[in-house]
Amino acid sequence: LAQSAARQTRVGIPAMAPAMKRPAARMSRIGAAQEPVLKKPAAASGPSGHVKNLCSQIAGAIRASPEYPDEVKHMLANTLIGTLAEPKEKRHAIQDSVIDMVRQVMESLKAAAQSKLDEAETKLETTFKENEERHKSVELAAATLEERIKTADAAKSEHAKSTSARVAAKEALALAEQEQATGNASLAVTEEKKRRLETSLETIYGPLKSGEMPAAEAQDGIKKIERLGKDLGFDMSLLQTVPAAFAKAPSDRGSFDLLVMSQIEAEFEKCLATFTDELANGEPAMKDRAAKVEAASNEHAQALAFEEAAKTAKEASRTEQKEAETEHKAVLKAQQQAGSDMRAASAGVDAAKAELTELDEGAVAAFKELLEFTEIPP
Repeated sequence: LAQSAARQTRVGIPAMAPAMKRPAARMSRIGAAQEPVLKKPAAASGPSGHVKNLCSQIAGAIRASPEYPDEVKHMLANTLIGTLAEPKEKRHAIQDSVIDMVRQVMESLKAAAQSKLDEAETKLETTFKENEERHKSVELAAATLEERIKTADAAKSEHAKSTSARVAAKEALALAEQEQATGNASLAVTEEKKRRLETSLETIYGPLKSGEMPAAEAQDGIKKIERLGKDLGFDMSLLQTVPAAFAKAPSDRGSFDLLVMSQIEAEFEKCLATFTDELANGEPAMKDRAAKVEAASNEHAQALAFEEAAKTAKEASRTEQKEAETEHKAVLKAQQQAGSDMRAASAGVDAAKAELTELDEGAVAAFKELLEFTEIPP
């Protein structure tokens, strides 16, 4: 009885009151009854349809129990008409024992249904929390993606600016180089004239004047002096006297020849001084142009470096944006799955509740009703 009362506390199935014992018939030594046997009243038509229906509900629940062997379930299901279908005042202790076995099965069924509901509710709660976390993850991923897009756009804009700056620096360098080439062109011509004049004075004029030039080379040397004087703009009448004066040996030259050579030499010195002055006067401007080219070259190199750095930053920000897009898509997909999981978990709770309710209102209620079944009028 204490065990039955405890079970009633756990699952709500009342324990049976102590059954009244039926007196055993006195038997003689040869087995004959020493007291007259009372005739059994005419049997009724058996349990009512309602009682049979209740027994059928209980039997179905017993057969569906997964905890017991099939033989045990069939045995208990087949005893219901002979136990629970009997009014409680007519039940024998053995019948009560069988009923107590049925009670154990009903309690296990209800405990299993309740456990299933508890598990379903726990899963629903867990799924709900996971759904909240996924929702937060979606918000965080969306914020991260938005920030990455802004960063990528800024990096793209910065790269475009650096490219424009590099193009401008390249154009500035080309202009500085062009100005340098144009400005230095006349000085280069002057420098070449000065070099040619100095070389000619040393290798041609000097040997011709001193008579050290071989006779076989003298005529060619005289022609070069004439050509040089002509290129330098000497007076033609002066140049016409050159061959006669320079063809003679130094000892054979007269005063006129020496005068011609003196005038030629003076013209050479005048040209050399002019060239030297032009180069000296043009040197500051030449240095300024060189400095401009160097500055423009440095600016161009710096612009190239900035453009390369901006390109690297743009590519890195684009990669980070793609990673953020991938992450955002993943958490969105997970959130969609979370919605499906929530619906499945909620459906699981509803199903578990329905199963427990069906058991309570069906087999358990039928057991409780038959447990108190009586033919004694109230």
